[in-house]
Amino acid sequence: MNSEIWNNVLLKLEENVKPQTYRTWFNDSQFVSLKDNKLTVRVQTDFAANYLNKNYNKFIQEILASMYNEEYNIRFISKVTKDGVKVTNNQKPIEINNPNHILRDRYTFDDFVVGKNNNFAYSAALGVAENPGRNYNPLFLYGESGMGKTHLMQAIGNFSLEGDDEVSVYYTTTETFTNEMIEAIQTNRMHKFRAKYRNVDVLMVDDIHFLSRKEGTQEEFFHTFNALLENKKQIVLTSDRPPKDIEDLEKRLVTRFESGLLADLKSPDFETRVAILKKKIEAEEFFLPEDVTAYVAENVHTSVRALEGSLIRIIAHTSFNKIPSDEITIEMVEQILSDLVSEKKQNITLDKVTEIVSNNYGVTHFQLLDKTRKKNIAFPRHIAMYLSNILIPQLSLKEIATYFKRKDHTTVIHAKVNIESKFKEDPDFRSEIETLISEIRG
Repeated sequence: MNSEIWNNVLLKLEENVKPQTYRTWFNDSQFVSLKDNKLTVRVQTDFAANYLNKNYNKFIQEILASMYNEEYNIRFISKVTKDGVKVTNNQKPIEINNPNHILRDRYTFDDFVVGKNNNFAYSAALGVAENPGRNYNPLFLYGESGMGKTHLMQAIGNFSLEGDDEVSVYYTTTETFTNEMIEAIQTNRMHKFRAKYRNVDVLMVDDIHFLSRKEGTQEEFFHTFNALLENKKQIVLTSDRPPKDIEDLEKRLVTRFESGLLADLKSPDFETRVAILKKKIEAEEFFLPEDVTAYVAENVHTSVRALEGSLIRIIAHTSFNKIPSDEITIEMVEQILSDLVSEKKQNITLDKVTEIVSNNYGVTHFQLLDKTRKKNIAFPRHIAMYLSNILIPQLSLKEIATYFKRKDHTTVIHAKVNIESKFKEDPDFRSEIETLISEIRG
């Protein structure tokens, strides 16, 4: 499917840009068409389309070239007309009086792999979809990045739209909600902003933990929440932590978030990881030998997103090198995923990583764990976090952040993005990191 190309690009973007950047610019994007290697993607506003065309075209073209070994031109637009482009119910332009939001078609309950790690959350989401605004309101899904929260949330939206195309479903992120509120204040359009968010049947807000420290946004969201609840409209929220653990969140919001149903999603076990891979392999119309599938499931276990990203890398590599899928071996995949696959016999620990990084950059172990942001300390700390993430994948981002005495897992993501960005600018730095990896693996 042509739309799958854009979905694969989105997976790659999630790996290579800051989470906040992804949520702001790409989370709401929708595939429109692909013709003669010209890829058209729709975003919400003219401003977003102009910004992406100016700042991300070349980067995305490079991603497409590396994945498919072909040159593509990409164009971001904010409006879709019927001239040459079919407009489906899921592709209606977003209007104040018609807020049905663009949802990703692949995010359905049928495409969600259920395991011990997410069975309760899945059942809760399905219950909400079948009877919105009744039993579990709000539904609060939480868990680390890449566990499937957004998938379940959007599955509720897709299910609702399939049952009734008149129902108004709106999916957004906390960052978008905040930005739209600021714009509405600046343009004296708060009445329209409130009408947009308070007159929907199902409101789904991703990453609600980003309300932290945003007093004005918390105030507005509090009233939006109350208005929807009083009218028995369904609210679905996601977060990387439960409400009580969100820093500087007003108590009245904590109590309201906890008044519904809280459901967490944990890391999938081995059997579930195998099932996820097989589901994705089937969707890609690809073939992967059973022993190779098991090898990937055994060694890539940080998140569902990492599993899917691993498969995309295997498909891209074998396609580029014209390797028949039935000739893919474990040894070959081990090379392709060398930065993700753990080598358990080497007994790599966080202490070992920090010791070697400290020695190479002339800082102490204590300094790496200190709160200082001085460049000569922060930079090797980022390197240590990055290496810890790729060399000890059985550790969660939160566990790594805790070891380095950081506030939450987003610090580790930020470090990873910074280091990978520097790779592109400085080939010598890449060699420096490879040397460190060799020394750590010893």
